[in-house]
Amino acid sequence: MATLYTRTMFQKFEQELIQSTACFLELKTEDASKVVFNVSERKNWETRVAEVIYVKDSDHASCSCKRFEFVGIICKHILALFRRDQIEYMPDKYILKRWKKTAKFGLVSDANGNEIKDFADPGLLIKRSTMSRLASDVVEDALMCEEGCELLSETLKSLQVKLKLLKDGPSNNEVGGSSSQTQYMKDPKRVRCNGGSK
Repeated sequence: MATLYTRTMFQKFEQELIQSTACFLELKTEDASKVVFNVSERKNWETRVAEVIYVKDSDHASCSCKRFEFVGIICKHILALFRRDQIEYMPDKYILKRWKKTAKFGLVSDANGNEIKDFADPGLLIKRSTMSRLASDVVEDALMCEEGCELLSETLKSLQVKLKLLKDGPSNNEVGGSSSQTQYMKDPKRVRCNGGSK
């Protein structure tokens, strides 16, 4: 992996690999299509449990911590499974091109296949890495209980709406915006006062 990853990403991978040695796997369920493991680790005097699902047909492993989806680097929980199965070489599907030393020689795309034009900006990479790590930690904390998952889901949906409004900019109908139609104000309704009428 040191020959493939950039120095920064290899250090992150190395940290995940070291932490995987402290993870314990427990078989949860198994059927003809998939195997589910509970992967536990002790952190800050509490036990955290992640769920790793291995799909047999596609030969693909995924984790409930979503670190690979957020950061783009395989997590310690899946690495613990690979260690147990004595997988010596990392499958190519888990090595994203944008984190490889050869990434600068080709186009870099996001998960949807769209070209990332601002990849060369180191400031954006640092922000992305910082926010991804924060998001990964928040997801791990939320998975500790069902209420946490519901709270995080509702918060993310609300945040997604706000970010979309921020991205699109203020609409013409909002306060301070321009409008193509002229609004006319009517006189207020007359209110009868207390006392004798004139």
